[in-house]
Amino acid sequence: MKKRASKLTAEELLAKHQVALNTFVRERWGEIPQEMEVPLRALRSWGFDLVRGLRGGRETLFTTPTEKGYEPGDTFEERGELFEVRELVKELGPQEKLFIEVTLEDRRGVIRALHRTGVGQETVLFTLPAAELLLAFFKKRGYGKLLEAFVSSGITTELLQKSGEGGKAYPFEALPPKMRRALREASDLIKKHGGVGRFTLAYFGVNKDGEDRYIAAWLLPTLRLLDVELAENVDKLLAALG
Repeated sequence: MKKRASKLTAEELLAKHQVALNTFVRERWGEIPQEMEVPLRALRSWGFDLVRGLRGGRETLFTTPTEKGYEPGDTFEERGELFEVRELVKELGPQEKLFIEVTLEDRRGVIRALHRTGVGQETVLFTLPAAELLLAFFKKRGYGKLLEAFVSSGITTELLQKSGEGGKAYPFEALPPKMRRALREASDLIKKHGGVGRFTLAYFGVNKDGEDRYIAAWLLPTLRLLDVELAENVDKLLAALG
């Protein structure tokens, strides 16, 4: 089979090689979390109330959007099912647990919130595309840089932030302090909060207005980004890059 010739010129290949050699990586890998236990307060931080009531006439737990402001005694219909709010759950019993899990379905990430009892009963509280839940969470918390940098979500989530045009990438020894600091802080975030993940940075100097030119990218476990501490710190790091 005849090989196709590269459409890149020798100069373009040389430039790509130079950038590749000076794109700096911080990463740590192991098992990517696909399920984790979460506290009840996490549901509210994502914009949900946990409700005990009737669903289709059967007593169970379910979630409602916090913004709807449902109170005990309220009824509503959703996708042809009738719901009645009996109680807004403020705390769980000692044998009750909340979990979230992420899977790939129909070529995209999907997150489920689950309630489990001490005797093994399990109730699905909601099922949402991972991208939908993350973007709503970022918006609710005011994480503007995460909203702008979001690319896609599966088991992991990709974030990309660019500033200015590319060019000749700087070697590590020539990086300005804030770029070195970003690499160091990204490494700490992955180790302490993400558990696993990847951060890359290529720096191209400043433009005529003195603004930094760079490309920064994250690959982080989707479930970990629903943790306020990690999400807030990643948002701050992206903001610090300018």
